[in-house]
Amino acid sequence: MIYDIVTVGRLIQDIIFFIEKDKGLVLENKKDFLRQKLLAFELYAKIYIKDAYIGSGGGAANTAVSFSSLGLKTAIISCVGKDNVGGELIKNLKKKGVETKFVEKTAKKLTGFSLINSLENNGFTIFSFRGADQELRMPNLKKIKTKWFYISSLSSQIWQKILGKILKTSSKIAFNPGQAQFEKINYLKKILKKIDVLILNKDEALELVLRLEKRKKNLSLKELSQKICSLGPKMVAITDGNNGAATYDGKKYYFKKALKVKIVNTTGAGDAFGSAFVASLIYRPNDLKRALDWGLKNSAAVITKIGAQNGLLKKKNIF
Repeated sequence: MIYDIVTVGRLIQDIIFFIEKDKGLVLENKKDFLRQKLLAFELYAKIYIKDAYIGSGGGAANTAVSFSSLGLKTAIISCVGKDNVGGELIKNLKKKGVETKFVEKTAKKLTGFSLINSLENNGFTIFSFRGADQELRMPNLKKIKTKWFYISSLSSQIWQKILGKILKTSSKIAFNPGQAQFEKINYLKKILKKIDVLILNKDEALELVLRLEKRKKNLSLKELSQKICSLGPKMVAITDGNNGAATYDGKKYYFKKALKVKIVNTTGAGDAFGSAFVASLIYRPNDLKRALDWGLKNSAAVITKIGAQNGLLKKKNIF
């Protein structure tokens, strides 16, 4: 089978819990552009959870389900533990039309999970346990035929080797790097010229530029897009939360405001945007405006429901 796209990265369990907004504080941190807002709770206090949700998550899983929902032949490359949680996560993907035969299983570690603390419409903080995800070793890519790879955050101990293997293929590549990649900023800079679509949020874009330029300065989305695109990727897309998103391909720059919806939970908004943005490009490669529109519509739909996958749009609903 030739896949339209294969996602690579995390397949984990999301545990989302809601805290009443008067039980914590969101602090402004103007001294550090990379950590502009901090979430604080009373030390030694017992903080009661108002509500909770448990479901499937992880960048590779969220985007795979989204691509499948948008009508694309999709497979996932990831790693889970040999435990009940891993088994249930795989079943969930199969039900949603995602090919899972490339998902590895390891007895070395438990399936990863994220504890997502949401302070009632004031954003969220994620406590992430990488677990089995760190044991990903990758199948033989010569046996996988795909038009695109979508690489989300990689936490495998050999993530550079994994990324290197993918970069040697003839497939197009969309990349949404994670913290492990930003910690190796020189390597990240080196491989950007091989990326077709680089997807970042504004904080990540700022981190990339500020770490490379080694100076503190706030930049607009347009400035960030231009600076990052000059590093080598053919196209960059940057999200800015409630403000909207921008894209730039070295020639044309587009910005569009976010849709106004009732926000229930923002978990998975970035994955929803990135997957729909790339899906639109797969169907219509040169239409950046529509790709931006698809991304914003999909992310807006996701944040109206709890869970990273429950609000994802289908192809018939995104037009």
